[in-house]
Formats: sequence, structure tokens, C-alpha cells
Amino acid sequence: MSTNRSNVSCLLESSFRSTGVRDKIRQSRSRSLKGRKMPLPTSVVGRFPKPDYLDIPDWFQTSYSGSFTKQYNRYLETSSESHKEINIRKASKEIIDIQTEAGLDVITDGEVRRESYILHFCRALNGLDFLKLSSKICRDEGVTTDVPRVIGEVTVKEREPWVWKEWKMSQGLSTLPVKMTLPGPMTIINSIEDQFYGDEKVFGSILAKIIKKEVKGLVSAGCQYIQVDEPVLMRFPDKALEYGIEQLSSCFDGVSATDEVKIVHLCCGYPDYLDQVGYKKASKDGYFMLADRLDQAGFDQISIEDAHRHNDLSLFQHFKKSKIVLGSVKIACSRVESVEEIRNRLQEVLTVVPPDRLIVAPDCGLGFLPREIAKKKLCNMVQAAKSLP
Repeated sequence: MSTNRSNVSCLLESSFRSTGVRDKIRQSRSRSLKGRKMPLPTSVVGRFPKPDYLDIPDWFQTSYSGSFTKQYNRYLETSSESHKEINIRKASKEIIDIQTEAGLDVITDGEVRRESYILHFCRALNGLDFLKLSSKICRDEGVTTDVPRVIGEVTVKEREPWVWKEWKMSQGLSTLPVKMTLPGPMTIINSIEDQFYGDEKVFGSILAKIIKKEVKGLVSAGCQYIQVDEPVLMRFPDKALEYGIEQLSSCFDGVSATDEVKIVHLCCGYPDYLDQVGYKKASKDGYFMLADRLDQAGFDQISIEDAHRHNDLSLFQHFKKSKIVLGSVKIACSRVESVEEIRNRLQEVLTVVPPDRLIVAPDCGLGFLPREIAKKKLCNMVQAAKSLP
């Protein structure tokens, strides 16, 4: 097929309009907000715990340790496409329903089809070896795991964008806006073993162009909320300032329409297991180091941790252009925060951030939490946001 990129965008846009999903989202959202006293919108970051029947191994399942990539390879070999898609659709609907019942404004599909938000994306690229893996220490020595190797030029396998298709399936299950998440260049590089380029800056620019193509595909399909997860910025703030933020910003080049929201998520790291104490995290001082540059980079929303360890209130004053997505419940702790506890922190932050620039969410993805605990945390979080005057 010789269709050029502009024609592809038009075709995707036309395809989306024919479904009427975007109009349904807007109408539903307008009805839901009418008469509601909810000054603080709510959302989630991405990951949700997978139901057992889905049988997709991922990093959050500690029984797989560092071998979940090998386990996922076997899953791909033994499961039929039709069987996988039936279960993925079922699991996505269950997770969407939980978030809807909790009262969230912007939701995700829980990333249920992904063994990891990074490697799922990388499997769509040429130049990576997923069979002969390499042991690597990632996240500033925070994680040791088996990773795929870069053994040749990295290009996309599909001529046209593909992520939008996954989003469209999930969006078709809800009238609430479904946010789509993508990994950032620095995070991809830190999560695989580069045995080809030997230059992170050069490799990052290549990945940024690939991500940008997928972002444009999502925009053309009608996705309103697009989030690039780039936690490695927090691990290597010097690299972030040198080139990482610029590359991250370039992923959204050409996205200027008011209907799309450009989101960047910066977390400080997960433990090895639920309720682990004293695990290594990125320094929260990284937020201070990066805040001004991030605020000037053209992102609409900056998603940061605050529940696991509260930031100094002066941090939020650095964000003068971007809205803040405030992590308000812990994602690796089984204790459920009370409504009052969450509300008290939100009230503190509101002393320095106006309510029209604050969004309430968990610290990061909820993959470690049992489903009922995740739901309770979300319900309390939403109730806290609604209860503020």
C-alpha cells in the first residue's frame, strides 16, 4: 500500500469519526460534569493488576522474577490470537468498569495486554533480539533483570502506526476518555541492552521519532489523552537536562490541537514486592532539578509521585504552565489511605497550586495491588477530590 502519511492520518480520522466514540465521550463527560461539585479531576497512571485467567506474565508477578520475558515468549507461542483477544477484551472491560464505578474522570485499559509497557512497544521494532537475552542492572542499580538486546538498526515493523488500534479497542468499551500510554526514549534505552549504537543520545533521537509517529497515529484516531512514561529522567537528571527532556518533548512535535492532552509521567521506582520497606528509589530532588525545564517543554500535564513521600510544597510553584498530576495514593503499599488522609494532603497542595491546575491520581500504576485494594484506594481518592469545596 502506497498511501502517504497525511492520507493515513485522514483515513484514521475518518474511521474514528464513523464510530462516533469521541462525540459520545464528550457528551457523557458534559453530562457527568453538569451540576457536579468536583473541582479536582481524577485519573490513573496506567497499569492495573491482571486477572489470573489472562495468563500474560509481567514484571509485577514476582514468581517470574527476572525471567518474565522468556515466559511471555512462551505465551506468544502457545496462545492463539483469537483466544488472547477475547481474554484481553474481557479483562479490559472489567478494569474499565472498576474505574468507572470508582468515579474517575480519565481512565486507562490497565495495560492488560502488555508484559511491560516498555517491552510491549519494543516487540514492534526491528533490530531487537528477544530470544537471546542479556542480564542488565537498570534504574540506577534499582532493578536487575533479563532484557532484549539491540543487535541492528532499530526501525518499526509496521509501515503505519499501530498503537492507535489498541487504544480504539479499549475506548470502544467506555464512554469515559481512555488515556493511552507509551514509553519514553530514555526509559526504553535503560530497559534494553544496546549492542549496536553505543551512543544513548543518538539512539534516543531515533526512538523519539518512532514514538512521535505513534503519537500522531493516536491523535489522528481521536485519542484525547496521550501519556509518555519517562521514569528514567528521575534516575539520570544530568542526562535529562542535557538531551532527555528535549527528546521527550519532540515525541509530541506537531501535536498542538486543543483536543489532545500531552502528559508526561515521572515516577521514582517500584519495589521488588508489595509492602517492601526501604527499597531504592530515585531521589525526589530530581523533581526540583527538572521542574523548570519540564514546565517550559510544552507538556500539558506533569505526573509526579507525592503519596509515597511528600514533596516540599515549594516544588509545585515551579510549574507555572503545566498542570500537576499529583500522586495521592501509594501503589506498593497494601494499606488503604483514608479519605481524610488524602484530602488533607490535597488541601496542603492547594495552598500553592490553584484547583484548575491540579489533577488527582495514584503515584504510578497499580499493578502490585490486589484488585480489591486497588479499587478501595481509587474510591477513597475520588471521594477525597469530590469532598473539597
